[in-house]
Amino acid sequence: MSSVIMQARWGVPNGYGSSAEQMALALDALGIDLRHRATPWPQLAHIRDARLRELAARPLDDDLPQISYEPVDLFDTTHSGYRIGYTMLEVDGLPADWVAICNTLDEIWTPSAWGAQVFADAGIRRPIHVLPLGYNPQRFHTTLPPAGRSPRYTFLSVFEWGERKAPELLLRAYHAAFTRADDVLLIVRTNNSDGDVDVARQIAELGLGDNGPLVAMLYNQQLAPDQLGQLYASADCFVLPTRGEGFGLPILEAMACGLPVIATDWSGQTAFFDASVGYPIRVRHLVHAVAKCPYYLGHRWAEPDFDHLVALMQQVYRDPAAARVRGAAAAAAAAQWTWQRAAARIAARLELI
Repeated sequence: MSSVIMQARWGVPNGYGSSAEQMALALDALGIDLRHRATPWPQLAHIRDARLRELAARPLDDDLPQISYEPVDLFDTTHSGYRIGYTMLEVDGLPADWVAICNTLDEIWTPSAWGAQVFADAGIRRPIHVLPLGYNPQRFHTTLPPAGRSPRYTFLSVFEWGERKAPELLLRAYHAAFTRADDVLLIVRTNNSDGDVDVARQIAELGLGDNGPLVAMLYNQQLAPDQLGQLYASADCFVLPTRGEGFGLPILEAMACGLPVIATDWSGQTAFFDASVGYPIRVRHLVHAVAKCPYYLGHRWAEPDFDHLVALMQQVYRDPAAARVRGAAAAAAAAQWTWQRAAARIAARLELI
């Protein structure tokens, strides 16, 4: 049985924290002797899972290999044992300090072949291994009861509000695709933790008017994991014109629930998302990533084709039977990308180390 330390933010409700917890539980289920090193973070951690609390109480051993599952600038580089950096980014390059830090470690893991190529092109010279993330098939599957069901054809988008997720592109395309007379609904489940960002003002500045197709906003409403799956089950189609993803877990979760997915044909989600299982949005070109996040400075991300996004939304609405067939194919393909399978690949790599 392998033993390993995971440096991560268990108990912190963000993307890295929640996926680290799922990864840890899957590794533990395989019999990996797992220890936890908490990443220093200003937000107080609250580990709800009893088993994770047990694992977090185990003593650390600096002779063990350590997986730092974080953005690179949060890696613990003081560990004296074998050091693994497990990370991702959503643009076509890496910050120079990320490259320098990665090149001091023993090896680097990233969840997609697309990301591995970006890392290599950026100048990382340590061995790079592709270790995908996953989803929990108990939480996301095709037989979930819906949280509520509208008689309208329902589009769903789930994301953290910000430039990378292109919320303005989504809303403008939806209003271009449909009118108030169309029997459609767009549910936007979004969170925003940036007090300097006024989401209502940004939406108002789009000038969409009051007579467009219906939109329902679930804003800053924390959902339990089981509730999130039921939200997917309430929709007919998932849509996310993202400008870049490290892996794209909401896309994968929607696929696992049997939804036809409209998403951008670029970045980490291309590991599991293509025209055989969804509706990829063409990329017009790569553009400079303009966002508050300093990691993106000087790099590019995708600009999804607006007209193609409009056409795809209209296509699934006009031919829902064909879209359901695509959704069934998506669910079958997603079965290859569970946390259990991801953990098995991680365990195999640890055995080699």
